[in-house]
Amino acid sequence: MSSLRNLFINFKPRTVLVLGLGLLAIAFLLLSGKLVENVDNSEIVIIQSPFTGTVTVYSAPGPVAQSFGTATHYRKSHQFWFSKKDDEEGIQEDQSIKIRFNDGGHGQISGSVRWYMPTDEKAILKLHTDFGSQDAIEQQLVRQVVTKSIYMTGPLMSSKESSAEKRNDLLSYIEDQCINGVYRTRQEEVKIHDELMNTDKTVTVVKIMEQGNVPLRQEKSALMAYNISLQGLALNAIDYDEEVEQQIKVQQQAYMQVQTAIANSKKAEQDAITTELQGKASAAKAKWEQEVIKAQAVTQAQQEKEVAALQAETALLAAQKIKTDADAQAYANSKLVSAGLTPQERAQFEKDTKIGVAEALAKITLPTTFMAGAQSGQSSMLESILGVKLLDQRQP
Repeated sequence: MSSLRNLFINFKPRTVLVLGLGLLAIAFLLLSGKLVENVDNSEIVIIQSPFTGTVTVYSAPGPVAQSFGTATHYRKSHQFWFSKKDDEEGIQEDQSIKIRFNDGGHGQISGSVRWYMPTDEKAILKLHTDFGSQDAIEQQLVRQVVTKSIYMTGPLMSSKESSAEKRNDLLSYIEDQCINGVYRTRQEEVKIHDELMNTDKTVTVVKIMEQGNVPLRQEKSALMAYNISLQGLALNAIDYDEEVEQQIKVQQQAYMQVQTAIANSKKAEQDAITTELQGKASAAKAKWEQEVIKAQAVTQAQQEKEVAALQAETALLAAQKIKTDADAQAYANSKLVSAGLTPQERAQFEKDTKIGVAEALAKITLPTTFMAGAQSGQSSMLESILGVKLLDQRQP
């Protein structure tokens, strides 16, 4: 003790001053982190004074006096993950949330949602008082609200519906209940058509109670009480239990088979209609082809008829000319006879006349076909032929 007192006595005043300043410098360095706190643009900082206990909220970016107080940092917005796989925060454990559907099937839902801190100071202080840290807000508030909303959404659909026709409803129901509160529901028996069995059956379903097309709520969302807002809920995956996965696959296969059968039936029906229409079209085509052939035949027959009539008329005119010439010659001969021909001249005259008539008849080409009808030309034709015979009978 006396040696220590002697040590201090031996120190000069200047040495003591240097030692004191050194100790103060060391203390300042150790406590410098408690003097000033920097507020980032993406953060809200709450500082509690160690002397008075006063809590101050800082949301504007820049340095602020900490004055040896306790500073707590909150992000103005943050992505909350509930994923089975490693998310962007690097969490290794399974954070997915379980869901139970109205058919008894279970699944694990993975996804994320962005949540936003309130902007008014009173709501921020309430959050800080009740939870005290960013992690506590996410795990004790945001996660619990999302879990409850997922749990209350499960009874609104079956496992198969959640994987197919109501997948979008699953997302919207969860997000709506997270923001506004869980639905008030009721059980109701309804008849539905089972396409697999092609029969109607009665099932018990859970329906959302509404008033004026607005869903009724059992309670308001806890996030609303703290003025926390959510945005961009996304579901990354739904991992069903093995038996549920197998059941969904079987149902989907059966459903696809039913749809395929329906499609084939409709196709067969359409093919029958098409075949019928094609048959009618072919029949109509064949009918008109026959009409064309008939029209061509009629036209050809009409042409042949007109040609035959023209030939008959030509032959008739030729026969009339021969008849006229023969009559003239006979008249001339009769005059010669009456004038006094000798028997030799008369015999020679008759011979020459008959030979001339025969030669003239040999030059005529009569038609081989005569058209039957009531026309006077045809009777005249017969008369011309008979007239030639009459020449043979006209004897003086």
